[in-house]
Amino acid sequence: MESQSLHGAYSHQEVLPDEAELIRCLYESLQHQAGFHDFLAMLTTAINGCAAQLSFIRKAPRAIEHLWHAGLSDEVLAWYLDNNMIEHDAVTNYAITQPPGEFNSALPLLENGPPGDDYDRWESDQSMLDSAWLVVDASGTHIILLTVQRTVAQGPYVPGELEALNRLVPFVRQTVGLAQTFHQHPSAEQSLSAIAELISEAAFVLNNRGHVVLSNQRGDELMGREQCLAIRDQRICFQSSVVQKAFLGAVTRASGVVVGDETARPETLIIGRDKETPLVMTLRPLEHNDLLTGGVLITVINSDSRVFPSAEEIAEYFLLSPVEAEVCEDLVTGLSLKDIAAKRHKSEATIRSYLKQIFHKTGQSRQGQLISTILSALLR
Repeated sequence: MESQSLHGAYSHQEVLPDEAELIRCLYESLQHQAGFHDFLAMLTTAINGCAAQLSFIRKAPRAIEHLWHAGLSDEVLAWYLDNNMIEHDAVTNYAITQPPGEFNSALPLLENGPPGDDYDRWESDQSMLDSAWLVVDASGTHIILLTVQRTVAQGPYVPGELEALNRLVPFVRQTVGLAQTFHQHPSAEQSLSAIAELISEAAFVLNNRGHVVLSNQRGDELMGREQCLAIRDQRICFQSSVVQKAFLGAVTRASGVVVGDETARPETLIIGRDKETPLVMTLRPLEHNDLLTGGVLITVINSDSRVFPSAEEIAEYFLLSPVEAEVCEDLVTGLSLKDIAAKRHKSEATIRSYLKQIFHKTGQSRQGQLISTILSALLR
């Protein structure tokens, strides 16, 4: 059987030539620190794609609750999450109405054009053309969606490629199902709990699927008294949608890194509270070990008894200009770039240019890393 692509003919057997290795990598995801990241990277290469995502999606209100990905830059991922692109995505809008099935091409769903300006950027700026998509699992409230994108240069998916991808479906479905029901051995959980109790702050451990697998007593007490965050369906949720998106991005990065890599750095989120000082939440990647298959350690401190660093202290310690230090001072108190622009009577573009200079001077690349570095050095 022969199929035709934009780049010439190929035999059916040439699609996914390393299929056995791909399946092996898929099952290894169950014990890998980065979860399904390596499988998605291998799948993207094998099917001549540019990016892939395995997304746990809440149907209403529409939102990604957890995400593994390959082929997306930090900048694109942040933009995708910050703009909650899942609300505008034609594939997702259709997929949430479908039962688990087989791989399909996204092109038939886009015949009437992309749904809005945000999707325009995804299609044009990122040169995206087509996606092979699969509803892995579905319930009344959630779906698990696997997508592999292609650019204009790579061309659309053709039937022979979708047929080859469909040979993987039973293995994908079984592995994702195992990942959802995977739990640590009771003795391992007891050991982790004992370690967590030694942490002086409220602490939570997330596995590499974003589930809270345990918390210490201070963490339980925090969740019992705070209204700005809670644990629902084994996931940490926030009242603020802005904080929720920032948290998802930080967890996605932390659970996808290999500890020891230069990007495996703590990130800190500032969680505002009505008429109270903010909570300071720090997320640290955890290594794969006998007790846990990777994951994230989260600690939260109440800043009531802490003094946040001033612009003057920040400028002196990190050798920043006064205006750059003021931006840092605002970030560590929980203000967004938009809020800082309004407070400092400058454009948001100007604040972003200051932030780039700050990143260069401090050796950081993300706001969460920058905040974590400042507070580690100067919070008292």
